[in-house]
Amino acid sequence: MFRWLQREPEHTIKRRQLLSDAFADYPLYQPPYRQGPSFPRRTPKQTEEDHKRLLLEFAERGRENFQYFLDQRTARLIALRTFLSKLGVNADLDDVGLAAVSAWFPGNLSALVANLRDEGVTQAFYQMNTTWTESLRGLNVLFDLGVFLGECLTVRQPKFRWEYHPGLSDDGASYHTGYVITGFEKPSERNWFDPAAFIYGQARNDVIDQRPGSTFRPVNAGVLAGKVRAYTTR
Repeated sequence: MFRWLQREPEHTIKRRQLLSDAFADYPLYQPPYRQGPSFPRRTPKQTEEDHKRLLLEFAERGRENFQYFLDQRTARLIALRTFLSKLGVNADLDDVGLAAVSAWFPGNLSALVANLRDEGVTQAFYQMNTTWTESLRGLNVLFDLGVFLGECLTVRQPKFRWEYHPGLSDDGASYHTGYVITGFEKPSERNWFDPAAFIYGQARNDVIDQRPGSTFRPVNAGVLAGKVRAYTTR
């Protein structure tokens, strides 16, 4: 379904085989509606009334999806914790768990799903327009790592909270999930932060990082803990 951008390193392929065995029964994230946060702009064939009606229906589905997200956070954290425990990684929300998950990132994020830099895979993640099964099953883990990151922020800073931020694009394509953390004291610096989008971005970077001869090293053992510390100690 999705094309290969280039041959993956052998160690990434072997790591993916190991991880795939560990998350073979990983619970799927299945919102009520298969749609992302971005509503398509009006096309020349649509009347203004039709476009408005579709927008209202889209918004209502989005609100239901967001409520599902809020209701499922505990279950998603349990799924992530169970998976990582198989690998000897503590995924509690305290500082010890945060450091452990952060240390696990390099070399593992890129192994969760093949072709993370392919636009088809990227949009499957952000638009949630397909069930994350088979070769895409690791997207459930990436999404839950976003839940983990967001919860790490909210438990450390009471002013932080989850909000739903939909968007608009030409064809519905998106590069954020719409599930964001708000409550920053200096909104001029940042109005919101999308934890799952940050995780996906780190996974894409890790793909580059694992290529032979790469000097691109953005994903390190402290990147997750550092992000939480940066946002909660300002």
